[in-house]
Amino acid sequence: MRTSAGSPSRPHGRVVRSALLLALVLIPGFLPGMPAALSGPGAAWAADGAFGTLRALLHPAVIAAGMLYLGLRVIRPLRVSPPAKAALLIAAALFLGRVYVTRQIYLIWQYELPRTLHVGWCILQLALCIFLLLLAASDILAPLLRRLRRTASGTEVPDRRAGPGLRAGLFAAALSLAAFGCFSALRVPPVTPQEIVVPGLPAAWDGLTVAHLSDLHVSKTFPASWLAEVVRKVNAAKPDLVVITGDIFDGDPKQSIDELRPLRDLRAPLGVHACLGNHEYYADLRRWGPLLAELGPRILQNEHIVLRRNGAELILAGVTDSAAAAYRLPPPDIGKALRGASPELPLLLLAHRPALADQVRRLSRPGATLQLSGHTHAGQIIGLAEIIKYLNKGYLNGLYALGDMRLHVSPGTALSSSYPFRLGVPSSDIPLLTLRAP
Repeated sequence: MRTSAGSPSRPHGRVVRSALLLALVLIPGFLPGMPAALSGPGAAWAADGAFGTLRALLHPAVIAAGMLYLGLRVIRPLRVSPPAKAALLIAAALFLGRVYVTRQIYLIWQYELPRTLHVGWCILQLALCIFLLLLAASDILAPLLRRLRRTASGTEVPDRRAGPGLRAGLFAAALSLAAFGCFSALRVPPVTPQEIVVPGLPAAWDGLTVAHLSDLHVSKTFPASWLAEVVRKVNAAKPDLVVITGDIFDGDPKQSIDELRPLRDLRAPLGVHACLGNHEYYADLRRWGPLLAELGPRILQNEHIVLRRNGAELILAGVTDSAAAAYRLPPPDIGKALRGASPELPLLLLAHRPALADQVRRLSRPGATLQLSGHTHAGQIIGLAEIIKYLNKGYLNGLYALGDMRLHVSPGTALSSSYPFRLGVPSSDIPLLTLRAP
């Protein structure tokens, strides 16, 4: 295509300059390895291991592809001025690359966004992602349907890819789904009774009730008022034992400590105990360390205690998280956690990541073994769930029988404050587990 002057048309200079400026603003988050180097407290999306590597490589690539597709397919055809198109492209980048932008806000101003603003931003980001998926599906299916109709009729069929009306409808549908997914994630979950038959469990421990909290991610997104209602529901259920399997909080200690104070009100005859998750390390565990004792739950870090009931004993152990290695802190060590514990006694193990079960099941111990974990958020979004399941060695949600061992994976009491969405997967939950002898 050529302009009326006969010279080849080129992208408008302002659009190019705006895109380059935007790239310079966001580039620190796009580089693999930079998230771990630059992340401060609150940069909870930085990860470790296979999932962290995959996300560090693919996440910015997906954002860039989405921006390119949106620019070419939706923004470029608009009959508006080039500065307006540049503004739309920048706005799209701010929503699609929200996690990078919010991290830069934190690093510069050491400030977490207010809940309403953060949730609204999350909804618009998810809506834009869903819209792009729906639009891409429409663009892929339209030529196929056109070809089928042409074959059936024997005549040429006009190209009817998504026009302005259909695009508006797709975005409205995407916005509705995003709002539903976000508000579903932000609600206070119900307490759901479940029974688990544990092979080898002594009769003295039959009927033990355990409230299994996991992935609370207490922050401005899941604030003190939300946590207080969770605590109220747990206490009303009157469990014998309360456990928290990691990811208790997100963010900076000075900003989040007040949000966590309702944890002190948790009550159970056998106590409130917890293990660490990856987000505790992302939030700078060294700074949190002195404050952990104030929160109420006893944190088990590669150690165990012995619980006693009706003259019988049970080992309650907790391990650290594999994210610890990136911060030169002790990684999970089951051997150390069980050092000095009788293998004949039943074991209740708290481990944030369910994949650790493959190591636990290889232990030579005749006593009953039950591992409680979280971390997966039950996949969080349909489609993504299969990837999360693969990255966690096939464990995603619910109860797994691994020989004589049992593994229970919580869908999470909440989920990461960076991505508070649930769509097409099990809802947030507070499992009230009743242990049963065979």
